[in-house]
Amino acid sequence: MANGINVFFNKNGLMVLPPFWLQNETGIQQVDSDTFLKPASELQGVPHYVPLALKRQSDSGDYWKLPIDPVASVSGKNNIVKRQVLKADLKGQIRRGSVKELWTQDDYEVNIAGVLMGSSHNMPNEDIRKLRALCEAREVILIESEFLSFFGIDKIVIEDYEFPFTKGKENQMYTIKAVSDDFDVEQLLIEN
Repeated sequence: MANGINVFFNKNGLMVLPPFWLQNETGIQQVDSDTFLKPASELQGVPHYVPLALKRQSDSGDYWKLPIDPVASVSGKNNIVKRQVLKADLKGQIRRGSVKELWTQDDYEVNIAGVLMGSSHNMPNEDIRKLRALCEAREVILIESEFLSFFGIDKIVIEDYEFPFTKGKENQMYTIKAVSDDFDVEQLLIEN
């Protein structure tokens, strides 16, 4: 099973299974979070195995925690408005480049990849149904993850998702491509 997942993860530029902690003979060790955690700027684009829980924004129920911690990565970019103007200094020397007028930060891109596993050679039907319903929801998805909280991400909008062929009846891989959603519709309302 791990070989099929490893091929999938390698193809998508993600870490391979089994996770490093399963290969560590001394077991999982307690680490001081102040020395272990890195600044958010150093975490962008680096895949991490993270506990993740999801629910629809309109759902008043509990979050659904993904049964097996998926691999997640975050990337961001800046939007820069550039203007091409003729630039010269007082000596008449022409300077190259553009004038940068505005900088704004674009939405974060959130990529999530994992596997759902059934038991005793049974397909994980219920987990597939739950994840599919979240992916097809036409609304904001609330997300809980300590890793994503470093970037201030607690809401996402799912753009693309995939449930590719997965070897083994009891396994189903998935990938989710989403963007952060920091904007509330209420912010558009203007009070008189």
